[in-house]
Amino acid sequence: GRQHVPVFINTQKIGHKLGEFAPSRTFQAHKRKDTKARK
Repeated sequence: GRQHVPVFINTQKIGHKLGEFAPSRTFQAHKRKDTKARK
C-alpha cells in the first residue's frame, strides 16, 4: 500500500481481516458553493 497504518487488535476485531481497518481512500471535503462570486 501507500503507507503503513498501525492496527491495534481488540476483541471486536477478531474474525475480521486487517485490511478492513486501514483507510484506503482519502477524504475530500465537500465543495462549498461560492454564492458571493455569482452576484
